[in-house]
Amino acid sequence: MNELTQGRSRIHVSIVKNAFQTHQIASDMNELTQERSRIQASIVKSALTPLQIASDMNELTEEKSRIYACIVRSPFAAYQIARNMSSIVT
Repeated sequence: MNELTQGRSRIHVSIVKNAFQTHQIASDMNELTQERSRIQASIVKSALTPLQIASDMNELTEEKSRIYACIVRSPFAAYQIARNMSSIVT
């Protein structure tokens, strides 16, 4: 009877060890998955930063173009008014 009890205890310990090992493997895999997610997030952030800088630079270039166009239009408008006035007088 004692031998049966010891055998049963060994089986029980083996089942518990197996369950613990399975849990440990799952925990390790979860940790690896989380690390992979952090790495991917870091890669995406790294890619977005230059994209944001490029977008900002593009916006600044467009604004500069609008300012130059406005500067050019102002003297042209004055020239056009002077020309119109000249043609009226003549």
